[in-house]
Amino acid sequence: MALVSPLRGIGGAGPAIPGGAFLNLLYVLPERWGEGIGGRLLDEVLAEARRRGCTRIVLWTDEDNERSQWLYASRGFARTGRAGDDAAEWARKL
Repeated sequence: MALVSPLRGIGGAGPAIPGGAFLNLLYVLPERWGEGIGGRLLDEVLAEARRRGCTRIVLWTDEDNERSQWLYASRGFARTGRAGDDAAEWARKL
């Protein structure tokens, strides 16, 4: 499953940023890992964000979640330099 919402300023509580999307979560059951489901799901998220007029998508992922980092990097996401408690922000243009 995936959950996407408008990208918001001020720590996620501010007004929506035009053209921005925020990937809140992307989840695949562990017993289904390695089947390409996460990649297909992320591809659909990116396509739908584009259809809705988004020009940028942002997410946060745990620093030790190498599987997710590999997936996001494979789809053009890169670290933005922002980091928090054991997590880093990633983003890409659409």
